[in-house]
Amino acid sequence: MNEEDRMGKEVAKLLNRSLSEINQNTLYQLQIARMAALQNYQPAKKIFHIGAGVSVHSGHDGLFAHANKLLLSVAVLLILLGAIYLKVGYEIDENAAIDAMILADDLPVDVYIDDEFDAWLDSTS
Repeated sequence: MNEEDRMGKEVAKLLNRSLSEINQNTLYQLQIARMAALQNYQPAKKIFHIGAGVSVHSGHDGLFAHANKLLLSVAVLLILLGAIYLKVGYEIDENAAIDAMILADDLPVDVYIDDEFDAWLDSTS
């Protein structure tokens, strides 16, 4: 136990000893003041100097405070880029497959019945 802790316990003992002599109204005001002080309490921020004129603050508003949001944003961006890449690749492969079927005369019977396919053939010629 260091000197500061020992001193704090001694002060607490002295304050508790005379607690019975304080009237109820004063106790109530002390409770209100304590609650207000605890609501406004913010722990001191430590500043670490990492060199080259750059300082880093400790605590929740430090260097990595929003790292989880940044990682989530990057993950969503990568998923979207991957989906776009796969969609573009799939559409190219689908068009190539249809072109190959047309050239090989290997289209299913349903295509010849479809009116939209006839309209598409008329528009391309």
